[in-house]
Amino acid sequence: MLSTDTMERRLQVSGILLLLGIVVEILCIVWTRPIAFIVFVAVGGLFLALGVLAYLMALVSRHHSEP
Repeated sequence: MLSTDTMERRLQVSGILLLLGIVVEILCIVWTRPIAFIVFVAVGGLFLALGVLAYLMALVSRHHSEP
């Protein structure tokens, strides 16, 4: 379940994207077809890149609350 805090939600989304990328890449390692390499690089790499970018954007765009 996603959090109600903006920063936590962004970090959770980036974590989910990273986990999806890792799962796709693990499945492609056991899949012994030539197309598996394309899926490994394209889909797995895309999820990993999106997860890293989402994480970095969550860190950069953090709003500080005023006391």
